[in-house]
Amino acid sequence: MKKSLRAFGVGVFLVGAVLTVSNFGKTATFSSSNSDENAQKEIAALEKQLALANAEIAKLKNAESIDRATSNSQTANATENTSSSSKQEDNKNFKTGTIIIYEGMTLYDIGKQVEDTGVLENGRELELFLSKPEYSRSIQKGQFELDSNMTLEQMSRIITGKKVTQ
Repeated sequence: MKKSLRAFGVGVFLVGAVLTVSNFGKTATFSSSNSDENAQKEIAALEKQLALANAEIAKLKNAESIDRATSNSQTANATENTSSSSKQEDNKNFKTGTIIIYEGMTLYDIGKQVEDTGVLENGRELELFLSKPEYSRSIQKGQFELDSNMTLEQMSRIITGKKVTQ
């Protein structure tokens, strides 16, 4: 009796599995043909969009080449005006400042003081430059005149009392 019930159960299981697999195959073939049609429609729509985009790119390239031609002629005229105005701006941006270094001041304090005078926009740059061993060991106390046209090395040489190279 046990064997016959077990065989019946296995048979029912196998029949269910076969029906499930056969239904799955039918659904897959139905939907695949339907999805092929949808895919073809999407491809056609995307090809149209690509053609429109390529036409737009061609128009933009044409407009850009025209703009370049006109801007090149304007650039020649503007270069003359810019060179004279940049000299004026250099004079406007030129700043001179006096810093005073006391005993016990840190490199941060020196950099902050240079930044506060307006000689440098970022005093941290000078602080990092002064941290090099050749400068950090020989910083002098005193009053020093610095200007915004100096390089960090020139400023460091003034602060350390070393010979300034131009």
